[in-house]
Amino acid sequence: MFSGITIFGGLFLAWSIGANNSANLFGTAVGTRSIRFRTAVLLVAIFAVLGSMTEGPALYEAYSFSVTITLPLAFAATCAAAVTMFALTYFSLPASASQAAVGGMMGIAIWSSGAAEAGWAKLGGWVFCWAITPLSAAVIAFAFIRGLSPLLRRVTDMGLLNRIYKIGFVVTGCYGAYTLGANNVVVTTGPFFKAGLFGDPSASMSAFTAALIGGVSIALGALTYSRKVMRTIGEKITALDPFSALVAVFAHSIVMHIFTQVHVPVSSSQAIVGAVAGVGFSRGSRALNSRLLLVVLSGWVLVTLVSGLLAFLLAWLIGC
Repeated sequence: MFSGITIFGGLFLAWSIGANNSANLFGTAVGTRSIRFRTAVLLVAIFAVLGSMTEGPALYEAYSFSVTITLPLAFAATCAAAVTMFALTYFSLPASASQAAVGGMMGIAIWSSGAAEAGWAKLGGWVFCWAITPLSAAVIAFAFIRGLSPLLRRVTDMGLLNRIYKIGFVVTGCYGAYTLGANNVVVTTGPFFKAGLFGDPSASMSAFTAALIGGVSIALGALTYSRKVMRTIGEKITALDPFSALVAVFAHSIVMHIFTQVHVPVSSSQAIVGAVAGVGFSRGSRALNSRLLLVVLSGWVLVTLVSGLLAFLLAWLIGC
């Protein structure tokens, strides 16, 4: 019964990631009017698929929990995560796909094995990585702002400076889209991969197929529903000039790629908001919209809990 419709949850989650997290890559560029919105989402779509295909499959083997994943359980976990992501996207708030996905996995683990066997040690390790993601991005962004600003002041030709910015936005945005696909695609189709929907999980082609399908769905999300969150990132957390925006995206992408190499899915939203906050702190705390930043942080705290609860309820309703 579930073999035909169960993957809908993963595709919906991937679509939500593209819709929400595209803002992390080009929101600052669009907000400063350095790149057109349509150009930005097209680049996100292309490079997210590329990252998913090339580095994404390596994360699938490490994406495991204490519970044996079945197709109905995968459906419950991914649908819960997707609904949570979509709700935050609707309210124009950057959401953490990795936290929503792990919350959904924890929910089905508790339903299937009980709270005592739900894999809390692994969750604790991932929570630590989530905590240092925005901090690392903030430190990198702060260092780049302070270190590169003196060099930038030496460029007096505004035409040359604008060309540097535009090229920089394209390069760092594409790099960020690549790392988004490489790092986050596993949370979209990983449960179905573990459940054997794409064939034997030990076969490399199965992981590639899962990553490709997830990457294409991320691209569709970017192309269809990413405009609203771009305004939140690019204009409302802190006012960004082109140089600061470029640094924020680059710092975000470095952090995402580092965690991709150690096979840990982390939050693109946490990385970019940390980077933007680092830019704000480099100017003084008054440059930050602290109230909005607090709302975003609250969303991160709630997303895992809400997704886990929804997954538990869905598993109960389905009768897995």
